[in-house]
Amino acid sequence: MNTVQAIPLFSQAFQDVSSYIAGIRAPYTLQDIQGFNAAYKRAYPSLSREEKRRIEAFVDTMIEHLAQKELASKIFGVV
Repeated sequence: MNTVQAIPLFSQAFQDVSSYIAGIRAPYTLQDIQGFNAAYKRAYPSLSREEKRRIEAFVDTMIEHLAQKELASKIFGVV
């Protein structure tokens, strides 16, 4: 019998960040940002270029829906 091995589309690191993102809701607070930063910093070295691009798209959404606009500078990777 032939068996097919599924190849994961995304790394475990990406899935970890995605799980965190799925658990938070706008408006995003400092606590949400701190949790995101911790997850993203841990995952960042292992992420592919495409995975980073997808997470950065979420960061754009997060910035648009912050509880306070001045919190944007607290997000990992945002200057």
